[in-house]
Amino acid sequence: MINSKINTSSNEIWKNADNYEDWETSRPLLFREDMRDTFFRWFRIKPSDNVLDGGCATGVLTRFIAKGLDTGTITGFDISSNFVEYGNKKIAEEGLTNKTKIVLNDGFALSFADNSFDVAVNHTYLGVLSDPMAGLKELIRVCKKGGFVSASVSARNFPRIVWDGDCPFEGNARLNELIAKYEAAYSKITTTTVLKQDSYWNAMRYPKMFAKCGLVDITIHPYASGFSYNDSYWSDDFKVYKIKSGIGREIEILEKQRKNPLYAENGFTNAEFDELIDLYRKKQTHLLSNIHNIENWDWEASVHYIVTGKKP
Repeated sequence: MINSKINTSSNEIWKNADNYEDWETSRPLLFREDMRDTFFRWFRIKPSDNVLDGGCATGVLTRFIAKGLDTGTITGFDISSNFVEYGNKKIAEEGLTNKTKIVLNDGFALSFADNSFDVAVNHTYLGVLSDPMAGLKELIRVCKKGGFVSASVSARNFPRIVWDGDCPFEGNARLNELIAKYEAAYSKITTTTVLKQDSYWNAMRYPKMFAKCGLVDITIHPYASGFSYNDSYWSDDFKVYKIKSGIGREIEILEKQRKNPLYAENGFTNAEFDELIDLYRKKQTHLLSNIHNIENWDWEASVHYIVTGKKP
């Protein structure tokens, strides 16, 4: 049963979510196969552990961890039935049904018994909750005494590096200019209040929140993610998927946002929406034609961190 004092309003934002490409094109950039041992060490996961992944969306992190377990298992949960269905299909496609599953659960009132898991992890889950401390307390409740609770943290205002390469497509400078202007309008319109997110417990205060919730032996590990279309780590299939689905998703979002009159009121006009969408389409075409252009080497990187604490 949910405590009546808990603000659960963020559930309304996420219970019907179905933006699969957002997760499937972005989270693999963070959780790389060649970094699994490092993430296991920072999450303090042993291959035999029973792990919980909170607010897992389509289960990118869930599957990443499952591949590193031997006798252990991992359960992901999400409040979106769309994510649960999609995520379990991906699990089956990757042959991981013996190690993992995703279940429908409300993070403010988890169905699991106390002390059920050796480790509880999540990526950006706490930050989208209307009451992140309540969500964290539930993860702690279902974690065993002596077990570990972690959060992998990203935020829009964290440092980001972008290098456009030596031969970007012709409209790239204007594209970046419009993206910056759109982002400025977006930040004025899409506030924490609109998103039903807590304004105090922002990404920088997670270590303090972990301590306030009673976790001990708290550690912080910064890390970076990066991507280049010339990077041999990524398969051509993933690069094409990222170009088509990732940029396609950006265009889809812009088509919806342009209907919101608040953008014009905040300095981003319909004509600029038209131009931005057109430039994104041109960039798609350019990238698909230049995946193997080794003269360019455009790349980008972002900063994140993992905070982990022990349940006493």
